[in-house]
Parts: sequence; structure tokens; C-alpha cells
Amino acid sequence: MAACKGDVTGTGELATPLLNADVAAMAADAAGEDVDIMREPVFFISIGPFAALVGPFTVAGTGDLRPANCPYDAASQRLICPVVTRGSITINRSYAFWDAGNVSQQAYDGLLTAKANIQTSIVGSKSGDNWSASISRTRDMTATGLLGEETQRTWNGTGTSNATGSRHNDSGAERSYDITCTLTVTDVVVPVPIGHPLSGTITRQCTVTFDGGPRDGESVQRTATVTFNGTSTATLTVGDKTFDLDLTNRRRSPRNP
Repeated sequence: MAACKGDVTGTGELATPLLNADVAAMAADAAGEDVDIMREPVFFISIGPFAALVGPFTVAGTGDLRPANCPYDAASQRLICPVVTRGSITINRSYAFWDAGNVSQQAYDGLLTAKANIQTSIVGSKSGDNWSASISRTRDMTATGLLGEETQRTWNGTGTSNATGSRHNDSGAERSYDITCTLTVTDVVVPVPIGHPLSGTITRQCTVTFDGGPRDGESVQRTATVTFNGTSTATLTVGDKTFDLDLTNRRRSPRNP
């Protein structure tokens, strides 16, 4: 994320509430993307914010793991998909599957696949409620518990989440940051057919560098953690602030302003 321009709250602790809320806005959008990928590992490219760029989503939400037009590459033992463009967003993705003996499979098998891995790269420009940024997000996530006719999947993984020139103006003064984060997905349980995550956490460890204003060039650390409970509203914490995260629209609202 990018730093704050014209930060009217001043320096030090007085700036923290706005900073935490701004980091929460970006973390909410990124976490919504995380969830879409876990719920729809193949069709996430046509749901959520991407749906507005390609028209109505016509595939039933099943959590399908059969990517089309993604040939198997023997060297990497992965299914490599063609690059997809959605408006200003470019998406790269690949998949790998294993059976119960941890033997690589050339395609997903609804009964015999025990584990699946998806690697994604999402790059481009995004905007939300009173913010905009150039984003770059990578993920390497693995789903276990797939063997047989599973009723849920457990996701773990890592990644990066960066936002450059992240501008926020909901308080009347523009603030801009560069935000560089590392991502950890821990035991996120997603029901099958798809539903809201039942449990688990998504954590982003972020370095936030102010761009402009009295704190220009200064960097601070923030941790954004999303905790799931099986409903459409997850809990998002940034620093000492707690937010409700609406997973349907990726918006955060302060719980204890």
C-alpha cells in the first residue's frame, strides 16, 4: 500500500486510527479474493469483482477443481492455464493434484484426488470504497481432505500482497501508502458445496510506507488478521482495531471506532 498524503491527523499515535482503517480496507479486499479462490478454485476468475468485467456468472457454485484448457506440463507436474485478463487485471494460475499416496496426478479425480495446489498471480489496478491502488498478489495454497466425496476442504498456504500508490480519501483528506505484505493462510475450512469459511485465519504481515505528507518515507508495521466463523461476516483485526468484514462485498466496518 502507498503512504499518506496530507495526513490531517498528524504524526505518531494520532495517525494510527486512520492508518489501521486504511490497512483494513486493503486487507479486506485481498481477503475477499483469498476466499473466492478457496471457494471456487477454478471459477474465481468469473465471480466477485471479476464478474462485473465479464458479465453474469453462469457456472453453478460447486467448488469445482477441473480447470479447462489448462494442459498438463510433465516437467513441473502442473496444469498450466493461459493468462486471463479481466479489465485492468491480469491473472496467471496453475494447478497440481496428488492421490492418497502423494503421487502426482495429471488431472483432478473427484474420488481419488486427496490434495490440490493452486498458484496464482493477480496484477493490475483496483478500486473500492474511497480507495484505489496498483496491486500485485501472489498465492501458493493447498487444499487437503479431498479424498472421496468430501464435505469440506482445509486450506493452508502462503503468498505476498502488495499495493502501490494506495490512495484513501474517505475522511476528506487524501492519504497515500505503499504496502508490502506477506500472506499466511492457516487451516481455513471451506464447506463443499461452497459456503462461507467455517474456521481458520488469514494473516498479512505488512510494512506500510507513507507517501507524502508529514510522515513521507516513514515505514511502520501492521498485522491484519481475518478470522472465520461460518457466516458472511468475518472478524478483521489490524493493530488494536477490530472490524467486521462483509465477505459478500469485501467491505470492512469498524466494530469499536
